[in-house]
Amino acid sequence: MARCLVTGHRGYIGSRLYKRLQELGHEVQGIDLVEEHDINKDLREYNEPMKGQFHPHYFNFKPEYIFHLACIPRVAYSVEEPVATMENNVLCTSNVLNFARKVGAKRVVYSGSSSVNGNGNGPTSPYGLQKLVSELECKLYSELYGVDTVSLRYFNVYSEDQQATGPYATAISNFMQYIRDNKNPFISGDGSQRRDMLYVHDAVAANVFAMNYEGSFDGQNYDVGTGTNISLNEVKEIVHEHFPEVVFDYVEERKGDVHITCAETSPLMELGWRTEVSVQKGINNCYKKLKEELND
Repeated sequence: MARCLVTGHRGYIGSRLYKRLQELGHEVQGIDLVEEHDINKDLREYNEPMKGQFHPHYFNFKPEYIFHLACIPRVAYSVEEPVATMENNVLCTSNVLNFARKVGAKRVVYSGSSSVNGNGNGPTSPYGLQKLVSELECKLYSELYGVDTVSLRYFNVYSEDQQATGPYATAISNFMQYIRDNKNPFISGDGSQRRDMLYVHDAVAANVFAMNYEGSFDGQNYDVGTGTNISLNEVKEIVHEHFPEVVFDYVEERKGDVHITCAETSPLMELGWRTEVSVQKGINNCYKKLKEELND
């Protein structure tokens, strides 16, 4: 069994990964702002009096595998606060990578994002840019320092229990919450934008696969999605199958929003991994369970 460190282990994906690694018998530690741990303080080199050393707790643990999920993942917030999110998201990755180098970690699994692609010509938001910068730094650490890294570019992650108030909230969870509150769900833009949607357990499984992979990743990045997509208008049709009375409002398109996302799944499939839950099946299950919840 391995020693694993999960940053952002109290978050939406990180908490599930943390639990899954424990279930598999690994020794797991976590670090998260929710527990008042600041990665940029806890993992960076101390100036005095411990110059050249890291926070003793994590340094002595010497994790073999580091899963770096901690970040501020909200696109809209990054548009409003580009400097603060850059400092948090990019600097955190720098400190994690340097920590991995110092403790001799076998691999860093970085949680990337499909936002790096934008509409096909690169990032359309500060968040997407930040994720791309960190991907490049991961590759640099592999080439320059020999730290094996891999970046997993998640597409829109969702589940039945996703919180609409959380930073990872998707249209799926927002629609569900509006229905619970007996309000009209809203769609930004005309609803034609298409999303590749990734079920959260598939996101967790991709991390475990990346950990167990026997080859070297050498800083490569991989799309983690289904390879198909669905429009918000099509999601609305699924909602209407379970809640025909729900009325949707259309509002102004969000700044920095991407119009089409679709994972290129063949590179990861060639290594032996693929998603298990299709977009249509996963979304249908969300509203099926919501209907059961509201009928109880």
